Amino acid sequence: MFALGVDGTAFYLICAFFGLAMLGMAANEWRRLGTADYGRIAMAAGVLVMGRIAGAGLLLTGQLTGIACLEGLLQSTTLTAFTWSFLFSTFSTNHRSNLYLALATGGVVGSLLWCLLAYNAADPEQFTPWSVLLLLLSGFALLQWTWHQHQLSRWLAAAFTVSILAAVCGLFGLYQVAALLYLATLPLFAIETYRLIITDLSAYGVELQTVSERALQQTQDLAFLLQVSQAIASSLDLPTVLERVSKSIARAVNADWAYVLLPGKDGCEELIVAARYGWWGSRWTQTNEYQRQIAIQASDHSLLQHALLRRRQVLANQPEDYQLFDNLHERIGRPQSGPTLVQPIHHQNRTLGAMLLGHSRKQQTFSKSDARLCQLLMAQVATAIDNARLYQSVDEQARALAKLLRVSEEVAAQRQAILESIAEGVVVATEGGKVVLANAAAERILNTSREQLLGKTIQRLYTELLTASGRKIGKLAVFEWGNKMVMGSLAPVRMPDGALLGYVAVFRDVTREREAEQAKSRFIATVSHELRTPMTSIKGYVELLTTGAGGDMTGEQRQFLEVISDNTNRMVSLVNNLIAASEMEQRTIQIKPRPVDMEGIIQDAVKAAQSRTAERQLDLVVSVQPHLHPAHGDPLQLRQIMDQLLDNALRFTPARGHITIWATEVNLENGQDSPQRFLVIGIRDTGVGIPPEEHSLIFEKFYRAKNPLSVEAGGSGMGLAIVKSLVEAHGGRVWVESKVGEGSAFSFVIPTTKASEGQDMTLPGDEPASP
Repeated sequence: MFALGVDGTAFYLICAFFGLAMLGMAANEWRRLGTADYGRIAMAAGVLVMGRIAGAGLLLTGQLTGIACLEGLLQSTTLTAFTWSFLFSTFSTNHRSNLYLALATGGVVGSLLWCLLAYNAADPEQFTPWSVLLLLLSGFALLQWTWHQHQLSRWLAAAFTVSILAAVCGLFGLYQVAALLYLATLPLFAIETYRLIITDLSAYGVELQTVSERALQQTQDLAFLLQVSQAIASSLDLPTVLERVSKSIARAVNADWAYVLLPGKDGCEELIVAARYGWWGSRWTQTNEYQRQIAIQASDHSLLQHALLRRRQVLANQPEDYQLFDNLHERIGRPQSGPTLVQPIHHQNRTLGAMLLGHSRKQQTFSKSDARLCQLLMAQVATAIDNARLYQSVDEQARALAKLLRVSEEVAAQRQAILESIAEGVVVATEGGKVVLANAAAERILNTSREQLLGKTIQRLYTELLTASGRKIGKLAVFEWGNKMVMGSLAPVRMPDGALLGYVAVFRDVTREREAEQAKSRFIATVSHELRTPMTSIKGYVELLTTGAGGDMTGEQRQFLEVISDNTNRMVSLVNNLIAASEMEQRTIQIKPRPVDMEGIIQDAVKAAQSRTAERQLDLVVSVQPHLHPAHGDPLQLRQIMDQLLDNALRFTPARGHITIWATEVNLENGQDSPQRFLVIGIRDTGVGIPPEEHSLIFEKFYRAKNPLSVEAGGSGMGLAIVKSLVEAHGGRVWVESKVGEGSAFSFVIPTTKASEGQDMTLPGDEPASP
């Protein structure tokens, strides 16, 4: 064991002492500088301290029996940690550093398992695997140092060499020598830590002195730049800014004259002398004129053009260079020539112009520090010029916006006048329903003052509009408001990006129109009922005459009676339609339900249409499921439904076509989700068909199909609307399936007597499929 000849507890405490010394030094530098290298050294020293203190505690309590295994574990772990911390910079990537830690950890774990499986407290050979592991780790560390010795110190090489010697002594059983050699590696690591700290402190001292000198110089430069910047940026008037720029920059670099050139109408090809400053005689003289009349071409001055195109400063200290500007001086009237500094003025990738600075005496030249100072000041100059131009632009835009505001106010006043003059009420509200605009018509219709409307929520108005229009925004709705009938619509107000701003309600008082419509409907209903009685009498007498009750008739007389009968039937059908339309408008359709033999209704409707069928040579087929339950409905209205659908099929089916009438009984869900019995009746024809876009329109009042053949067929456009109203009054539903050129199939469903016993039947939203 390594601690032979040395008190074990004292050995552990000495090792812990060196670890504490390294931990204190590295942790202090890590806290002060935040350098990762010192953090790794502090972690390695912490591993050494914790391991040795724990081992000393076990020795003092007498609970440690395998000291050779513990000593090998501590030495291997410590060497692994210090090798990783001191040689971390030699690993090319973090991946290789992690690979080293993984391999070293694997070696430590393998050696520990060897000792645990072959444990013998009296056998010193247990330290052999630890000696081999220490030899491998020390050899790798020394080899890594050899490859990177230019960036590492010799103290590390000495520490790794001593560690190799300690491992070799351990292999040959010289445990006392090995313990002393291992102990010798710890001060070497401590010296390396101290050397790193001293090196960093020396470097920091030199760097701090350099930084201090630079900071002093920069402070002086910044103070001067601040003075110049304040002078430049103290105005937003462009001529004043240019005047101060020429004066301040010339004095800053001790120039005798300065020109500020700005682009003309043709861009940077033409430059205008916007400001100039000169040293004439024995005193400073500022020429304040805004010399826009003096223009030069950039192409005439190669150095100026080069500076503008490249956006780079040009120093013309040689006569062959600055003499190129003689013609410019002559144009300005100052024929002094000498060393010249050309400084482009640019801001955010935009060329704003250029500045020319020069000396009248040829002996003076511009130094690099002058050029650097001028370049630093140009950032302030460019910002000041850009701000002045921006201020001018904002001022012009403000005047333009003021003009636009006046125009918009006039337009708004005109629109307000138009809004107040229209007869329809208009109410605009936010998304939450609070009113922000209401016109005079809205006050009148709603019987509420505008002051009471604005800022308030009139939820009732929007609820009425949504409810009456079937919760479809934008659809016209009619509802009662007090003693008035109001018709209106509700539409969303959206931003161009689709964001909802609120709603606008447009409505008008239709009380008189509704009263007129009701009067018209009552008149039509009265006239229709008055016409029905004589038509019924005429029809009855014609049938009597046809049966021979009035005596024998010739063939020509019988033919006349058939014509009268057909037209009477048409008149009766028209009168029934008028009555149904009137009831539909007044929403007073009433049914007297009772059990009805639907097959008999179908046969009667077919028999009544036989003459029209024979005349057009139509093939009419009836297919009725046997033993149908009776329908629950009004027989007169069910007959009217069949007559209307059959008349529709006869109108739009060409000669020699086919018409099929079918009826079946099916199970459907009612409002309580329980299956009930219903009758489904359909009429299919081979007529002209209906386009898909018209399927939802053909059941509306007075709608006529756009197909030319449909127009020729005639009709009032009320038949299908009446069918829809009568079917829905029976608690049923009607729908159409059609293809252009192939024909149409109209189907409707009504409850049977069995389905309607003891409950009101309602249909689900899904359309039943045709059998």
